Amino acid sequence: MLALEGIKILDFTRNAPGMFCTMVLGDLGADVLMVERPVDAQLSEYQRLVAGINSPEDQRRRADYNALQRNKRSITLNLREPEAREIVYSLAGDADVVVEGFRPGVMDRLGVGYQKLSEINPRLVYCSISGYGQDGPYANMAGHDINYISFAAALGLFGHSEEERPAIPLNLVADYAGGGLSSAVAILAALLARGQTGRGQYVDIAMTDGVLYMMASLISDHFAQGAEFQRGTNLLNGGAPYYNVYETKDGKYFTIAAIEPWFWQNLCRALDREDLAPHQNAQGKQRAEVYRALEETFLTRTRDEWFELLKDQSISVGKVYSLAEALADPQVAQRGMVVEVEAPGAPGGVVRQVGIPLRLSDTPGKVRHVGAVAGEHTAQVLESLGYTPDQVDDMRRRGVVE
Repeated sequence: MLALEGIKILDFTRNAPGMFCTMVLGDLGADVLMVERPVDAQLSEYQRLVAGINSPEDQRRRADYNALQRNKRSITLNLREPEAREIVYSLAGDADVVVEGFRPGVMDRLGVGYQKLSEINPRLVYCSISGYGQDGPYANMAGHDINYISFAAALGLFGHSEEERPAIPLNLVADYAGGGLSSAVAILAALLARGQTGRGQYVDIAMTDGVLYMMASLISDHFAQGAEFQRGTNLLNGGAPYYNVYETKDGKYFTIAAIEPWFWQNLCRALDREDLAPHQNAQGKQRAEVYRALEETFLTRTRDEWFELLKDQSISVGKVYSLAEALADPQVAQRGMVVEVEAPGAPGGVVRQVGIPLRLSDTPGKVRHVGAVAGEHTAQVLESLGYTPDQVDDMRRRGVVE
């Protein structure tokens, strides 16, 4: 049994936040049906360039390898057509969850907003993921991860110093965490609440809100003490020699996180630099001297040599990996964070994907199948709703479905 077995999700999302949310739910067993636009409409010239999709073969390869599409089926509908909206109404009547990631008002204009679908199915949990939420002065603004983390004050904390411009992280903070994970948690909470009340509800997720939520500790310090934070000055963003990144002899990088005094003492002893032990919290010129001493020391060995020397000495250390190195690490293998998934069209019949970190002892998640190309299950889904093959073919000819 899978934890969310029997939960049916209609996924109208197009971008990373919503697709990651429904990937999480699908990995836990939910039946996720992507409701997609016709391929020509959904693949703009920009998207084709970025995704490298120029042919049906490209689409199949992307679906095989893209973890965000796994454990999902796909139906392609032109929602500007009344018949396509009727199909959504039929699907919504039996669904548990709807997830969409458009700007406010788009789903209403398409005739498939919360008000309409909840009238059809009062038990429906309807989740909208947007940059700024469904209300407020920015609600209708366009945006991407970099904009949301800038408004939430996170971007201003990334980087070495206030003299340098903020460093742009990958779109993990707002898109995947503030948006995707927050949505998955909220949907699960709403499903639990439905078990008590018998009613579904509307879930309004703003990625900017999610980033602020993750900054709970910093915001608490700000409210309690008036604390402000700057790039490279906080103890956890480069302001302390004992929690930092150091270059090694081979031009690679090594991390230490000797926050606790005993970790710092262990580090100084292991580096044969016990003269630094009294100066963990040095400030000003002395702090710069401690940092310089550690820089010089770490340049005397390679990254992997330092790891072998320090990993078993009760010191928080780590190697700064490339992605290929991370995926080949024995810890990652032991935890099952790289899995092989059957993909009949791929070379060798399998592809590798990221594993599932949500380890449940009785109802573990599972990658049941690779992703679907747009519209792969259109006929199957429509026939399950009672449409005949002739009706499906007719709707295809008229551009209602694809």
